[in-house]
Amino acid sequence: MIERVIVFIDGSNVFHAIKSLNIRIDYSKLVNFLVKDRRLIRAYFYGAVPQEKDLKKDSPEWDSFLRQKRFLEELALQGIKVKTANLRRLPSGEFMEKEVDIMLATDMLSLAYKNAYDTAILVTGDSDFSYTVEEIQSLGKRVENASFKSTSSHILRKVCDRFILLDDYIDRFIIEEKVKVSQEISFWEKVLRLWKR
Repeated sequence: MIERVIVFIDGSNVFHAIKSLNIRIDYSKLVNFLVKDRRLIRAYFYGAVPQEKDLKKDSPEWDSFLRQKRFLEELALQGIKVKTANLRRLPSGEFMEKEVDIMLATDMLSLAYKNAYDTAILVTGDSDFSYTVEEIQSLGKRVENASFKSTSSHILRKVCDRFILLDDYIDRFIIEEKVKVSQEISFWEKVLRLWKR
């Protein structure tokens, strides 16, 4: 039988890691890299977004919200199931992420109990998932952990059946920024051309 795999991506954890590395990643390539030749049942991406009613349409927060909304729509078009919670506005005016980890952990457990997968690939470095991982393993399932070094948890790596350090494989799923090549000919190239005549 082919091993059935579900990928669970903690969007916030990955975002902080790639922000510190100053890279952008292609999530469909990341999923394919992690799954390899196994059978992908589904990939989930978990995040939090503010509610529109909490934003002013002429603010930088609104622009950020629109970019995030487009990003999540692109993920959905790539076949990644997007699950979001609402960001909560604190009295200070700042936003705080709530419920995302619980949502992810609940889905991992629920799908394990439903026998929807053989192996879960948890893309995060958050040690809070350690207990969830052990409970899933008690059901006879395997859990692999993939994370970047900057956000990786030793505790989580230790309880999982396999660990993948994503920093070592960035070239497999990074989005290369296209650099515009100047069409102008340098002074020395002009001299060389004149000399060859």
